[in-house]
Order: sequence, then structure tokens, then C-alpha cells
Amino acid sequence: MERRMNGFSSFLLFLGCMAAIGCTSKPTRPSGSLSSLPMRTNAATDYSKPYLTDEKMQQFLASMKEEHNPLELMFKQGGGMQDPSTMTSRIDEFNSFAHKYGFRDYQDYTGVWGRITVAEMQIWGTKTFEDMISGAQEELKKPDLAPEMRKVYEDQITTSQKSLEGMGKKSSSVNAADMELIKKYMNQIDAAEKKYQAAK
Repeated sequence: MERRMNGFSSFLLFLGCMAAIGCTSKPTRPSGSLSSLPMRTNAATDYSKPYLTDEKMQQFLASMKEEHNPLELMFKQGGGMQDPSTMTSRIDEFNSFAHKYGFRDYQDYTGVWGRITVAEMQIWGTKTFEDMISGAQEELKKPDLAPEMRKVYEDQITTSQKSLEGMGKKSSSVNAADMELIKKYMNQIDAAEKKYQAAK
């Protein structure tokens, strides 16, 4: 879990840097840089709408076999996040890597990675709340359970159930179609992440 939390934090920081770059980019920049990026972020970052395909998932998994990924700051702990001005100089490198694996550009690539990361967190969160509910339910079966503890476990069940119900309704939640695709490839994603990090 710590590995995924660190990856998620790095991804959010990466998006922050990219947003900062996009906001300061000038229309006079060549097409290979960031001039059009702000207009192209919506589809990739709108998790309420399907974006993933089997092809995108397979392309992403293939990219993780690389010994060096210029976007490795999203894959490993302490991946070398840099300031926006430095990141700007690497946009061509990022796009080149994305193109190599059939993605339109680095935003298309990070759009897939972002959904995978968020979906992993949702899956972990769901499992956590379900475990809390089942654990509390088991405790409530004990005949000698003190009244105050019974109230604690009952409240835990109520709170966890509400959290579960709300998870899929958040604007940041991954839509059902993309979630199913991610679950389909979850074992391969886990294996690829572990292999990539072990190589580092």
C-alpha cells in the first residue's frame, strides 16, 4: 500500500507541475512543446467518462518493460520530481517515449497511468472499508461485548457503509467501464510495477 500511496502522490505532483507548465506556455511555442496542452487535458483527466481500451492497457504494460522510462517519477518512490521550468525542457522526451508505445502524446500516456493509479486506490479503499465492516460484524457477535464497545462497532459499520456508498459517486472516481478494464489487467499491472521497481 505504501508503494501505491507514494506513486499516487508523485502522480498528483506531476500533474501539478504539468498544469503549471501549461498555464505559462505561450501560443508562439512550436507544436512540439506545450502550446496546445491545456485544451487537451479534459478527456484524459475526466474519470467519469470511459477512456481506456485493451490496446491502451497493453501499450502501457509494454512501456513498463523499458529499463529506463523518462516518466519514471510516476512509477517509483522518490522519482526525481522537478520544477515546472525543468520539466518543460523534457516535454519532447516525454512525447517521444509516449509515441514509441502508440500513445498520442505524454498526456495520453499519463491519462492511462492516472486512471490506473486512482483505480488502485479505489480498490484498496473498498477492500479496507469492507474489511472494517466484516470485522465489526464479527465483534458484534460476541455475547459478552460491553455496551460502549457495541456502540463503537455499530458506528464503525455505519460510517464504513456510507464511505463505500460515496466512493463511486465522487467526481474523482474512475467510471465503471474503465474500472473493469483495470481489474482485468490488475495482475499484470502488479507484476509489471514490482518488476520495474525491482530493476531500480
